[in-house]
Amino acid sequence: MTGMEATGRLRPYGIMVAEDTARVFDAIEQHGGRARFVGGVVRDALLRRDLHDVDIACDLGPDETTSALEKVGIRVIPTGIKHGTVTAITDAGAYEITTLRVDVLSDGRHAEVAFTDNWFEDAKRRDFTFNAIYCDLDGTLYDPFDGQTDLGDGRVRFIGTAENRIAEDFLRILRFFRFQAWFGRPPIDPVGAEACRKGARGLLDISPERIRDEMLKLLLAKSPAGTVGEMIGFDILPLILPQLTQTATLRIMQWLDSTALADPAIQPDPLRRLAALFKPTDDNDVSANIAEEFARSLRLSNTEVDRFSAMISDAPLIESDLDADTVRRDLYRIGADRFRDAVLLAWSMRASVPPRCTQDENKGWQNLIAAAADWQPRHLPIQGRDILAAKLAPAGPKIGMLLKQAEEYWLDRGCEPDSAELIKYLASHPMTDEQEA
Repeated sequence: MTGMEATGRLRPYGIMVAEDTARVFDAIEQHGGRARFVGGVVRDALLRRDLHDVDIACDLGPDETTSALEKVGIRVIPTGIKHGTVTAITDAGAYEITTLRVDVLSDGRHAEVAFTDNWFEDAKRRDFTFNAIYCDLDGTLYDPFDGQTDLGDGRVRFIGTAENRIAEDFLRILRFFRFQAWFGRPPIDPVGAEACRKGARGLLDISPERIRDEMLKLLLAKSPAGTVGEMIGFDILPLILPQLTQTATLRIMQWLDSTALADPAIQPDPLRRLAALFKPTDDNDVSANIAEEFARSLRLSNTEVDRFSAMISDAPLIESDLDADTVRRDLYRIGADRFRDAVLLAWSMRASVPPRCTQDENKGWQNLIAAAADWQPRHLPIQGRDILAAKLAPAGPKIGMLLKQAEEYWLDRGCEPDSAELIKYLASHPMTDEQEA
């Protein structure tokens, strides 16, 4: 059997009905092939969500697919020829097109595949039932494993035997929990979860980059804390990321960033949620160092490493009742974004443990968030050249000391003094020998 029986229909929309999409499908069919949407675009269309990435399966080989598309002027990139994947680039977006295939050999990390024209065999090698739903351009559905029912019931279910699917690719363990966070509803499928627990040691051979990507995608779901708790309960996280234990803090963070705060600058943020999950030590300096090591072990970018470790080091220093002068100084020195990160993490940490936060404390946290929203970046009105021009000091280290002295005076007075006042202040308050030393 090279085909599958139609099982229903959906109403295509978005990029599914774009003119460029029809061009891609028509080019393949004019070359004697058959194309169908598959995977995430079909799943999201069934849920009437926004459509982004477009995956297409077809029964032409990758070289034939390339020829068919280039013949009608569509640019093609050979993104994964070995596994049968090419990417068509159009004005409407990118289309990842993969030849129908079967796994010949798999070691849990890499698979050798053979191309086929059998749609059902291609479906059998996919991970979860709702990721193996195919759709024609007109909306005709082909659902060999009743994935549509699972999707409607919020059930993430492996195709075939869960242990076999996991043994083919151990990253499917994290995908199972990621899809649970995005599409599942309690209770979690016990067969799949237990298979993940049994196969968890296979994740030790998966690259940090792939683990990082799956975790950050999982944490971007609206309410991932329950799923993360399942990952801990089924001994997944304790094995690969034992530093991530604070599900109660994550639960508060996800409530704050997705529901409670009507601030356009605050949206679900996977890195901030990762920081909420991270277990700090009693020593703030030690926590910051461990956090940096952890972030680097996940191969985060240097910018992300800095942001993550800053959250861990800043949050313990933030209290809900900070006075206006301290808030102003913090905003000036670390900026609104970093300050907001620290406030959200501190708030989540305090609210997640008894005696939790009082109404007044919650109001205090809200005031800090509002201060960050209202903050306009400010710059010290004088520079080293102004001190040189005023002949207050020769070029050298004393210039920096005077700038620091002027900055403290300026901050103490609400950032109001202008350059003339600061120069006058420095002239009338020369540094003592002890200060210079």
